[in-house]
Amino acid sequence: MSAGKLCMLDVDAVELDKSNPRIRRFLENYSGEISYDQIALALDVAGGDGADNQGATTPQKLRNSILTNGGIMQPIIVNREADGRLVCIEGNTRLYIYRAFVSEGVTGKWDQIPALLHEKLEAFDVDAIRLQAHLVGPRPWDAYSKAKYQAELFYKDLMPLDRLVDLCGGNRRDVELAIKAFRDMENHFRPLFKAGEHYDTQQFSGFVELQSSKIKNSILAAGFDLHDFAGWIKNKNIAGLVSIRQLPRVLANPKAKAIFLKKDIKAALDILDKPELTAGLKDASLSQLARALTERIGSLQYDEINRLRDNPDEDVIRYVDEASEATQRLLADIASSG
Repeated sequence: MSAGKLCMLDVDAVELDKSNPRIRRFLENYSGEISYDQIALALDVAGGDGADNQGATTPQKLRNSILTNGGIMQPIIVNREADGRLVCIEGNTRLYIYRAFVSEGVTGKWDQIPALLHEKLEAFDVDAIRLQAHLVGPRPWDAYSKAKYQAELFYKDLMPLDRLVDLCGGNRRDVELAIKAFRDMENHFRPLFKAGEHYDTQQFSGFVELQSSKIKNSILAAGFDLHDFAGWIKNKNIAGLVSIRQLPRVLANPKAKAIFLKKDIKAALDILDKPELTAGLKDASLSQLARALTERIGSLQYDEINRLRDNPDEDVIRYVDEASEATQRLLADIASSG
């Protein structure tokens, strides 16, 4: 495959690619000639506000980023086919956004788009470009490095947050959380490392979790501070995001808190997850316990069921789920031994 030529192409001269896998899959439900609007719908750029999907880059975020930058940084890839048609084989969404800006009269130079133009590519070359762009692609920055850059732009270069959000193509909450998490990590975690000691940036996600007011308040209410939290992370008292989310439960229980500080959060959760049983329950037979559980569940009021539905993290739901699994195992064992 020969190298393409960088150039500026008229947006109206370049066709959206109807054979693009994402477009083709969407359009399989349509028959007859495919309209421009249907292709736009397949690209998910023609409607709605591009609601966020856990921080993913939506068409609306891409649109905002292009508008803020005054253009695209990465050119689209175009193939001039044997019949002379110019077809966009990579960058259809960016091409559509440029066209939309033209039709909407958006201020700026949108009638031409940066492109890498190839001449009469073979089908396998087109596939290779698509695979590299969407299945391999450039290696993205890790979360810590991204947050570090955002924090430097915000604090050192004094870039307004709204502009930073637009340039990142993300949402305001994600950018704010990343910057705050980076600041807490640098202020409290980095000082714990000696010169030459490996600084584990993979723990950044833990400091993102720390931004929850529930978690921060539980740490302060228990008489600790963020430096203590950083120490727990470094000393492996806490491991994993799920464990960090359990901190409020652990710190609120004196016995669990003592175990946590002495060992780790797993040992502390073992204490919390084993509720004490009364003498009567301990002495009850299996048939009595099973009957009592059946009757208790059967007598639940609708309001109580709704309350549990709205609070899926409650201990009672976990205990009932564990009882269900244990019951199923018992029944399976009985059936297999018959």
